[in-house]
Parts: sequence; structure tokens; C-alpha cells
Amino acid sequence: MNVNLKILVFSFVLLTVTALSSMAVGYQLQTLEKAHGLFRSATNAMMYAEAAQQYEYLVVEEGVRNGNLYYTLGNSWFMADETGRAILSYRRAEQYLPGNADVQHNLNTALQMRIDLIPRKELHPLAARLFGWHFNTSTSVRWWGFTLCWLLLWGAWIWMSRSSKKEARITVITAGILSIALLASLVTESILERRNEPGVLTAKEVLTRKGDSTMYAPAFLEPLHAGTEFQRLEDRGAWWHIRLADGQTCWIPSTAAETITLTSE
Repeated sequence: MNVNLKILVFSFVLLTVTALSSMAVGYQLQTLEKAHGLFRSATNAMMYAEAAQQYEYLVVEEGVRNGNLYYTLGNSWFMADETGRAILSYRRAEQYLPGNADVQHNLNTALQMRIDLIPRKELHPLAARLFGWHFNTSTSVRWWGFTLCWLLLWGAWIWMSRSSKKEARITVITAGILSIALLASLVTESILERRNEPGVLTAKEVLTRKGDSTMYAPAFLEPLHAGTEFQRLEDRGAWWHIRLADGQTCWIPSTAAETITLTSE
């Protein structure tokens, strides 16, 4: 009797969870269809913003995370004249769809529309020669390069173990050096991204400060604007310490920006 009761209870719980999951998925699909409908029928910035808010709900409240959703969200914010939020969404889409031509095209278009075109800090000429490939090559390309070099290394190792040819030894050494260099590049990038999170200003205009309070003097003569990208160095409650592309640092209200990686991911 006890065994049968346990089976009944387990079956009831399983059916309840399945039903709730189906309801949740159904609601998400309804929300997505509503967002698509709003986007297709939109004729002005306000209507596109309404569609974007529906897509945003799926991301923030429902926890739906994928490249196509972020890409469509970016398109909605772009059409709503929200450059900062569009760039933020395209950057997030980029993480799920590396190298996607549509994402890159729309991202570049949005980047060109920013008010603040802050030049990237120039590398020392020697560093540029030695490590330019690291800074100028996308993460996905370096991952593919590492994978190919790693496979080549082991293939050449097997070849060398069965042959005394000089070419086999040279291939092993070359593939090994390239594998180490690419792996070091990827690990370094990962460590730096964890320490300094990349982010985007989403507020239309932000008055920067020299410290974590409005009591501090402005860091720059002019405010920063939506779409400006940065690295978050420190988080002090309602204020973030950030570094811009040219190496300058300042403090901004945390409500004026978002990091590319969501905290719940």
C-alpha cells in the first residue's frame, strides 16, 4: 500500500511539473509572437520600443537566452533610436553567434551612430608587433586556430613516432608553439574579462565623476552618451568605476549602464 501511494504521489508531482513547464513554454511563445507582431507592425520609434520591451521581458523575467533573441532585440532597440541598448543586445548576440555576418553588420552600423567615438588606446609599437594578432583576432577565430593546431600537433606526433623525417619534427615543434601561444591568448582574455567586465552605456547622457558620489567633480568636461563601451573595474553599490577604450577612467551611476554578460547567466 505504501509503495502504491509513493507511486501515485510521484506520478502526481511529475504530471504537475510537466503541466507547469508546458504552461511556461506556452506563455513564452505567446509573448514571443506578441513581440514579433509588434515589431512587424511598428511604424515609429515608440512602437519599436514597445516590441523591444516584450523581447526584453523574455530575457530578464523568463530567462530565455539565445543569439537570435538578442539579435532581434538589438534590431528593435535600433529602430527605437536606443543606440546604447541596441549595441548591448548585439554584443550579447555576438557571444552566442560568433562571426555571424548579420550581427556584425548591424553592430557596426550601430557603433557608427554613437556620439562619443573614443579611439582605442594605441599599443606600444613593439607590443603591437608581438601581440597584434591577439588584439585584432576574434575569440572564435583563435579557438578554431587552437583546435586545428592541437589536432595537427598530435597528428604530427604520431607521424614523428613512426618516421624519422625532419619535417615531422618541425611540424610538431611549430604546432606546439602555436598551440601554446593561442591557448595563452585565450586564457589571458578569459581572466581579464572576469576581472574587468565589458559593458555599454544605455542612458542617453551620463555625467561622469572622479569618485563614487555626486559630490566629486566631473571626470570630463563633456558627458558620455549611449553606446559608449567600457570595462567595469570596480562596483561600489550605486556606482561603477569604468575604463574607456582610450585608457581613461571615471565613475558612473550603475543605473546608466549594463554589463554585456547578465549576472544570472
